[in-house]
Amino acid sequence: MKPSFATVHLIHRMNRAAPIALLACILGAGLLISRQGSVDQGQASARARSMRVNMESMPFLAGNWVGTDCPLPAGAAEILMPTAVLSRRFVELGTGRRATLGIIHCGDVRDMHGHYPPSCYPASGWHAREGGHDAIDLVLDGESFRASLYRFESTESTGTRREVSVLGFFVLPDGPITSDMASLRSRAAKLEIARMGVGQIQVVMDGWPTTESAASIAREILALIPVDCVRALKGLPTMASEADAALGRGKNGHVLLRGVSQAGHGEELSGEER
Repeated sequence: MKPSFATVHLIHRMNRAAPIALLACILGAGLLISRQGSVDQGQASARARSMRVNMESMPFLAGNWVGTDCPLPAGAAEILMPTAVLSRRFVELGTGRRATLGIIHCGDVRDMHGHYPPSCYPASGWHAREGGHDAIDLVLDGESFRASLYRFESTESTGTRREVSVLGFFVLPDGPITSDMASLRSRAAKLEIARMGVGQIQVVMDGWPTTESAASIAREILALIPVDCVRALKGLPTMASEADAALGRGKNGHVLLRGVSQAGHGEELSGEER
């Protein structure tokens, strides 16, 4: 049975309209994706700003510890593409003990996969000390967790032997504080979770102190990290943002609750409170 003229005419009209409809669907989907991406990007940018601001509030002076900023190795910065970084070298007056605090945040969990001590130190020419891996129980922002302690050694071209101990762990948004790489790999399996990012904190100590001594140094150094910095890494509202909300303030004239200021002069106020 042959189709009627009206049916054939309708089919031709639909065929002519199909490319237009398809283009409209593609454009509409692209607009939706673009909008979704812009929202995600805006949220990611806001988190990054919060982390950078709170890292800047890290004190240079606390107790007997005196800190100076030191840059990340250029290669590490290129590989990690960090959204926020703090690298600070501390010396304890009276004892001469030295430790470097590193806080780094990547916007995508997958960028952090190769950047943890058992991977990046051997890649840089360090050798793991046999039996040098240990675990230390710590508390950060009220959360108990277990951090990994690694010990490495290297011999420079001059024949000088160097030893270093590295304590490290990850701070996961909407997740635990952990040193388990399996936790990162599981989060990287889902794109929407991977793009929430991850923070890593390391305390690098000269030499091979005993586990007890390394734990003592790590606790003293980690105690310098402002609570808002940890909360920002976790993706939680900071104390400053909660204070703004309670006071009904916007970005202008908000109170900065940052603990010890960079100059070590206590709490810093801005806007209307100055």
